[in-house]
Amino acid sequence: MPLHVKPSDQRGRQGKLIFDPVGTNEYIKNALVKLKWQNNIVIPAEYRFLGKEIDFVKAGIILEIQFSNYPFLLNNTLRSELLFKAGTMFAKYSTQLVIIITKAQMFPASNSTLYYEQAAKQLEALIKNHVFDVPIRLIGLFEQPDTITSVISTVYQEKRYSRIVQARISCQGQLISGKLATSRCKIHLIQ
Repeated sequence: MPLHVKPSDQRGRQGKLIFDPVGTNEYIKNALVKLKWQNNIVIPAEYRFLGKEIDFVKAGIILEIQFSNYPFLLNNTLRSELLFKAGTMFAKYSTQLVIIITKAQMFPASNSTLYYEQAAKQLEALIKNHVFDVPIRLIGLFEQPDTITSVISTVYQEKRYSRIVQARISCQGQLISGKLATSRCKIHLIQ
């Protein structure tokens, strides 16, 4: 999968390239639909207070792509636990497994967005204390730092929350490692 990036609009970081959740989500969605995953599944009315839709379902598996703010991880996992315990059926299967996909901390991103390492710590503490019975698989998106990779850079019509593409280019780029092992990388496009 190419690395999807966009220019930041946050104060002090304007114009610097950051992880693009919209482009990444679109790419993953297109790939999963080709694999016969059903998307944007409406949550039953009695549980709608926990949200409107589930990202994807297939054969008893709920799959959530989690690139938004970190508190949404708890909403997605608690909602999935409730659906699991209630035996809620989606596409003729009861909920049996939850998969959460998120990005690694290495990617520069908008403030307060969830990253894999943070999600792993949250889920580990919750599972250790028996909050969940539903099996959960956490998947992190990583990239090899300091190597050349395919990049799709997108500029959206509006700086915040837009999904309307104004310009999109495919090119090569490099994630340059930070000074510390825990530092976020810098994204450099190669023209």
